[in-house]
Amino acid sequence: MAKLSEGQIKIYDALEKLVQTKSISEVKVIDVCRLSGVPRSTFYSYFYDIFSVPQKIWDDLMGDTLYKIGNGLTWDEGHRMMFENILQHKALFGKIYWENDNNSILEYGYRGGYSAVEGNVAVRKNHRWTEAELLELDYTIRALAALTTKWGRDGMVVPVEAAVRIFSTHVPPFLKELCDT
Repeated sequence: MAKLSEGQIKIYDALEKLVQTKSISEVKVIDVCRLSGVPRSTFYSYFYDIFSVPQKIWDDLMGDTLYKIGNGLTWDEGHRMMFENILQHKALFGKIYWENDNNSILEYGYRGGYSAVEGNVAVRKNHRWTEAELLELDYTIRALAALTTKWGRDGMVVPVEAAVRIFSTHVPPFLKELCDT
């Protein structure tokens, strides 16, 4: 994870505690600030709104994992590390995986994963994606984001290696090859 300020850590911890008793859409910035002891002005220097907090956590966790697939990490390596990182924040993600709107981690993770794989393969392999390949990439990443969400909603009890194996077998062979070589 990226180097975090003391304020960010306090905000992360406060949000994790608050989502244990209410949905993230019910959590207000003022609630996080009161619990964390961080002034609202400081909150807004780091985050746009309450939904950007888990998105920032997600980006910090995925920066060296999911977002590196096709650029230093294989398909399986990136997903293994992704699951392990999510497990370190099980209390938070176990709750926010239940959100279902455009601010959800499902949607945010899908957009980030798609963008990372598409960009990494294009740059690293100088690959020009065809429309058919982009369609398969889109559906694959969307399906895997839904599987990650299911894993989170089910309590993250499926072992990481089993989840990685599922992800490895639910990807078009051409896509795995592009990411792995």
